[in-house]
Amino acid sequence: MRYLTILIFFLISLNANSGQFADFVGAYLANGKGECKSTVFFGKEYPDSNINGVCIPVTAMFDDEKKDIVSLAITELKNPNQLEDMIQLELAKQQPTEAFEVEIDKHNDDIFKLVDGSVLEKTGYGYVGYIGYHEDGILYKDGSQWKLCVNNSSYEVDALKYVKHHYSKNSIHGKSVKEIEAMDVCN
Repeated sequence: MRYLTILIFFLISLNANSGQFADFVGAYLANGKGECKSTVFFGKEYPDSNINGVCIPVTAMFDDEKKDIVSLAITELKNPNQLEDMIQLELAKQQPTEAFEVEIDKHNDDIFKLVDGSVLEKTGYGYVGYIGYHEDGILYKDGSQWKLCVNNSSYEVDALKYVKHHYSKNSIHGKSVKEIEAMDVCN
């Protein structure tokens, strides 16, 4: 909730001052050679991270309030005309979404068969790898796209067959996409 408050604060004051997110995070553009400065962290000097030509201090990556808005700081410096769209996406990810704890019965290529009888097809990129017997997963909605978290990865999926109620499917209430993606199965 505090992140939502921070985002709303920045959204309201966006027109008043440019550079709000970048200033808060400490982000800055890399020099002409693509180099970033260094930051002292716990008495040791570390180079700032260069993400798409934007330098992010290492201290921001360990600060929960700052690391959650790094993408907004990068957008603000590189593509300011897209900042408002990015803010809306971040706010949407803070809202509760539809999600279920599921068990995967079988996995073959891009097809997942769940214990409840549902059949999912992976639509995005990414190698799934080995999935154990009755592996736990989380099926959740990110915007209009269903995703399946399993083995510390998240995959975009389409439901080829969907079983609404089953003893092996437990609903997850009140969790946002960010909270779901931070759960052990996904992370």
